[in-house]
Amino acid sequence: MVRETVARRPTGARRTTPPTPEEVQSLIDLLRSWQEGDAEEQRETLEFLMKALDEDRMSARKLFP
Repeated sequence: MVRETVARRPTGARRTTPPTPEEVQSLIDLLRSWQEGDAEEQRETLEFLMKALDEDRMSARKLFP
């Protein structure tokens, strides 16, 4: 996957002009790339997170039974 860098304005800076068509398309492409994904990788990540969250609980009850 190719990651594009996005220029950031200083905190508090406001844009005074609307985004250009190229900027809009770049953002649309970025959002679509986030929607795409490997279902297997997502499942493995979910399983890992659930296990990690259940391991060191103060309670004996599991968060994900």
